[in-house]
Amino acid sequence: ILVIDRWGVPDSIRAELMGLYNDKEFPIEGCVFIGDIPIAKVRDAQFMTSAFKMEQGGRHAMADYCVSTDRFYDSFDLQWTFLQQDTARSEYFYYSLDTDCPQVLRPTIYSARIMPRTNGSGDKYEKLRRYLQRVNEADAVNNPMDHVLSFGGHGNLSNSWTARMDEKIEMRDQLPWTKGQWNGILFMDFREEDFIKDALIQELQKPGLDYAILHHHGSEEKQLLSGTPVSASFETNLMSVRDYVHTQTRKYAQSGKTMAEARKSIEHYIGFPFPEEWMKEAFDEAVIAADEARAYAEDIHVDEFSYYHPQVRMVNLDACYNGSFHMDRSIQESYLFSEGSGTLIVLANSVNSVQDGWINRYSGMAGLGMRVGYFAVMNNNLESHVFGDPTFSFTPAADCGFDVNREMTDYDAGFWKKQLENEYPAVQILAAYMLAERCQGNHSDLLAAKFRNSQYGIVRLAALMELANYNDDNFVECIRLGLDDGMEITQRFAVLYAGDRGDESLLKPLMSLFCESHVPERVAYDLGSTLSAYDSVSVFTAFNEEFPKHSYYLNQDSIRNLKMRILDRNTSLVADGFDDEVLNPAYSEKYRINNVKPLRNYPAHFLVPRILDYLSEPKEVQLQCAMLEALGWFELAYMAPVIAEKAQQIMNDDRFDESIRKEARRTYNRLKK
Repeated sequence: ILVIDRWGVPDSIRAELMGLYNDKEFPIEGCVFIGDIPIAKVRDAQFMTSAFKMEQGGRHAMADYCVSTDRFYDSFDLQWTFLQQDTARSEYFYYSLDTDCPQVLRPTIYSARIMPRTNGSGDKYEKLRRYLQRVNEADAVNNPMDHVLSFGGHGNLSNSWTARMDEKIEMRDQLPWTKGQWNGILFMDFREEDFIKDALIQELQKPGLDYAILHHHGSEEKQLLSGTPVSASFETNLMSVRDYVHTQTRKYAQSGKTMAEARKSIEHYIGFPFPEEWMKEAFDEAVIAADEARAYAEDIHVDEFSYYHPQVRMVNLDACYNGSFHMDRSIQESYLFSEGSGTLIVLANSVNSVQDGWINRYSGMAGLGMRVGYFAVMNNNLESHVFGDPTFSFTPAADCGFDVNREMTDYDAGFWKKQLENEYPAVQILAAYMLAERCQGNHSDLLAAKFRNSQYGIVRLAALMELANYNDDNFVECIRLGLDDGMEITQRFAVLYAGDRGDESLLKPLMSLFCESHVPERVAYDLGSTLSAYDSVSVFTAFNEEFPKHSYYLNQDSIRNLKMRILDRNTSLVADGFDDEVLNPAYSEKYRINNVKPLRNYPAHFLVPRILDYLSEPKEVQLQCAMLEALGWFELAYMAPVIAEKAQQIMNDDRFDESIRKEARRTYNRLKK
């Protein structure tokens, strides 16, 4: 169905899509926005992003703190209040998420964008013509997903080799047909070369590459691939330090610091003194040019698509901002529309995104023929978007026993229960999602059994993630089991869920893991923040009971003291800041608010009673709003029902300011069962 937008207003487009979806005879399953379709930028919904958090208002422009998202169009359960149209960028329309609609993001249909820009790299209509012709030609070709590239850039997965090794196992379980003698899945890492860009570009330009998953940092116009070279060469390492001194010297000079102040800061960071000559030469034009050339060689830039012609059919950009379709230039637009490109689909994010998530979750289903538009439906983030033709699908590389795309809109629990035993782990992952998020009924027991019994780490992870929708005793028990899981990502998610939940029964197994002699890097890091969710008395009591059981340490006393210092640093950070600064009226309200916001990332459950007590009577309006907003992030907390009850009381109490009651209503709707 072709719908032509003659109004240029998001609300009318959304209403038309809802009407087409509700057609009893031929309801649509998805849509694609071609050309200059208005861009909805939304506020009051940052909890629906994976990582984006920015103060709404204050010194920030509305265009910056509002998220560009097509979830406005495809998530019919959500309700929005129109705020205004941007005066400088007429395609921007600003909305606020209503407090009374469901505060859960579950898109009703899939959507995608095909949006070429006129940005100095060609006429947008010519770009569109080339792309549509390429898609049309691809439809006539038999193309299974059997050549895959996975790249790990600087900072991805916390540079953990353990995580990268497990990812290889995961990908082979997702795509078992790639286990043959040919190199069905190629793994690359930025540490293979000082500057990996050219090697990566060469692989992405190879004809026949079906799917590339690129884990790295990003910006609107850059793919940030490499960091400081990791080298055994003294000369290379010395040059890296010298480059750092040059960069920081110029940075401090621009900020108005003296050279003495700059030297002190730089030496504090690198840990040793350096020649004065390094700071002086930082302003030499030849040195500046050489530094800029080295920096440019670390990343892929939009300008380089004039000679970089990617041939990969679908690319998944696991990075911040690469999908900034609201900007005149962006990485996703370059992949789809640069001359000579063979790319059909880009998966990318419009704002920053969580770096250590599970981006490969539905890759196996794409290999089994699922339309790529469903990635937008199942990723459940405001920032995650599909760019290109959402109806594109690879030729199924194997027969999973049913028509994938026909069943994607069939929420028959009986059918999906059977698929939990499908021979392909990718189908089992999809079945867990369907049962928990789309089908009627409570399937907690079934998912808990799958977690306990599956031989596949990725299936166990999917079951654990979907059990979070029930947040019941099964969820707590599987978190406990997951703390000892053999797959790093499953173990790490169990640690994170334990912090979100805050259940006292999880403290002992958490402490047992903390006292172990070797824990994967990412798991160890997340253990610190998770233990900060518990009060310090309980934490140190559990430590004193658990540590003596680990008698194998060679230096028992020194290890004990080290771990106690780690615990003290993590447990005191949140509690001390709250007692001394948030509840202390001697500080300004703005300062106190800034110390409430960390609770959104670090849910200190033991502070909840104190916060609720502070909310018993009307006090500072903005501070109480901030407290209620932070409590809304305690969705999985064992105290969520108590918080919801207090929020309900406040929203019905006329003594409180209307803005407080509105925030209480939003928090209540986020936490209520």
